[in-house]
Amino acid sequence: MLVLSPFPEQAAGTRFRITHYVPYLEANGFEVTVDPFFTASFFRLLYQKRHYLQKALRFGGLAVRRLAAVTRAGRYDLIFIYREAFPVGPPFVERHLASRGSRIVLDFDDAIYLSNTSEANRFAASLKYVQKASTLVRLSTHVIVGNEYLARYARMHNPAVTVIPTCVDTTRFVPRSGPRPAGPPIVGWIGSPTTTPYLSGLSGVLRTARAQHPFVLRVSGAEGPLAFDGVEIHDVPWSLDREVDLFNTCDIGVYPLTDDEWARGKCGFKAIQFMACGVPVVASPIGVNQDIIRDGINGFLAATPDEWVLKLGRLLAEPELRARFAEAGRRTVQERYSLQVHAPRFAETLRAAARSRESA
Repeated sequence: MLVLSPFPEQAAGTRFRITHYVPYLEANGFEVTVDPFFTASFFRLLYQKRHYLQKALRFGGLAVRRLAAVTRAGRYDLIFIYREAFPVGPPFVERHLASRGSRIVLDFDDAIYLSNTSEANRFAASLKYVQKASTLVRLSTHVIVGNEYLARYARMHNPAVTVIPTCVDTTRFVPRSGPRPAGPPIVGWIGSPTTTPYLSGLSGVLRTARAQHPFVLRVSGAEGPLAFDGVEIHDVPWSLDREVDLFNTCDIGVYPLTDDEWARGKCGFKAIQFMACGVPVVASPIGVNQDIIRDGINGFLAATPDEWVLKLGRLLAEPELRARFAEAGRRTVQERYSLQVHAPRFAETLRAAARSRESA
């Protein structure tokens, strides 16, 4: 199987939609080649503002490399495409693969049929071609999506759709061992440049909560340094090798979203990661967050600023409640969102697509 992804392993989508399945796949008879379009260094450059000429020149070289890989695609039994094979323009690569009879499995965990670009890459937005999403779905032998909301879109263009939530390896994402360090509770937000506006929209809530209860806000992955009046913020660089440690430094996780079509297509993954590490979460009741979190049982859902202040305040003030949510949240992930549960389903879905004698 050849895996074509726009992003390297530093991107969560590549890690958790495909590469963490690779050991299981290889142990069960698959041979997997993962070929990301962007290198790790270009991926870092992509989220920096400006540098347009440098980005364009390096992108050209990467495009040539991707086209060379596509010419060798005929040797594979299955082509797995995460989101898209070529990150800009119409679906010419996917059309070429389908015309040669390649069996294609398309996977996506965001509403890729909508425009969504970080402030650092408004230039790239002009090169995107979101209209191709429906064509990608139609060209595929099978489609895997991260939630039912995305599945409803995919089924309008292809009946062969399977929902597999974004999941974690619960032998790796584990609660921290030993007692928590002394000091005020740590409220954590871990995201990306594109999701930073969600946290910024929570600034008033955090300021009000901080006036009632001491805490430190730990931020990682934001588009730039953040400053909220009345809130002490620790900005921690994100790194792949310390990913689990970063979740484990937090006592409470926050996962705010706005109620729009893009957010409804999200897979609630940061909530899942926090919960796997035994960190209780307060989240917006948007999309699959309502399936992952049972309000008051394994976490809190908060729809209004007053609810956010109240529920965040309760977790800050009640260590016993945090411990109860931590245990229940961890159990939820083990039972419903773990690699151990979904790897066999993932492998069988791929086998079925590879056995199919038809291309969509």
